[in-house]
Amino acid sequence: MGKASSSKKVARAAGIGSGKGRRRRTPWGYFAVIAVIVVLGLAGTVTSRNRLIAQINNAGGTAPTVGTTWYEGYAVYACGKFLPDIKVPAADPQGITTTQNGIITVAPKVKSVAGKNATLDKFASAVGMKLNAAELQLPGGHLYLDGNTCEGQPGHVYIKQFAYVGDTVGELYNGAKNQLPKLDPTQVPFINGDLITIAFVPSGKASSIPAPPASVGKALSALQAASSSTGTATTVPSASATTVPAAKSPVTAAPKPAATSSPLTTSKGSASTTVPKG
Repeated sequence: MGKASSSKKVARAAGIGSGKGRRRRTPWGYFAVIAVIVVLGLAGTVTSRNRLIAQINNAGGTAPTVGTTWYEGYAVYACGKFLPDIKVPAADPQGITTTQNGIITVAPKVKSVAGKNATLDKFASAVGMKLNAAELQLPGGHLYLDGNTCEGQPGHVYIKQFAYVGDTVGELYNGAKNQLPKLDPTQVPFINGDLITIAFVPSGKASSIPAPPASVGKALSALQAASSSTGTATTVPSASATTVPAAKSPVTAAPKPAATSSPLTTSKGSASTTVPKG
């Protein structure tokens, strides 16, 4: 019995020793799997970044393209009143800014703000305005935070876009178009000739957010008329200058044959006088 128990102890000790030896082996397979995961993650990040950059660079192919100029009227409306227009001392180097009261000038100079990238967040960034689902603040102005009391109720940030001067219905943005989960200025595109009201009002008054003041609509109409007339002035007057004189020259030339007809009558008269003499 003693010999058997001692041999069992020896075998057990040998087994324990061999287990420890197995545990000390480096788990290369585990490390290999981790390495593969890290490499794939980095590759995915780089690919996503390159795709985003490509989208930004290619977006300039759609309107407004680099070199074109759009105008859009805007106003900021908070708790029942319009706030002062944003004053910007210099034009934004990217080309989206405000150069006069109530007008956003969209004149992209780089593709990152052109085409589908020409959105309201670019304007907010250019003029130093805070604009997102949680806050609204003009440069140096009062900070309106989501849920702050406004006209006796919790206020929220909204954007309403009007299709033309005189439109009083508009379309409400607060996240996706015509939906109200969360405001996202990156999803609000500029449209030439439209008007936008950025507002902080209670949810019950969101549908009645007004269009920008009449002065903004008047300024927008004047700018569009000027740009339209500038386009025609470069073609129509030059065409009329070459056409009208050409039309006048036959008209002025026509009286000359009439003038020569009187000499013909006189010549006939002279011929008639010569006939009797003959």
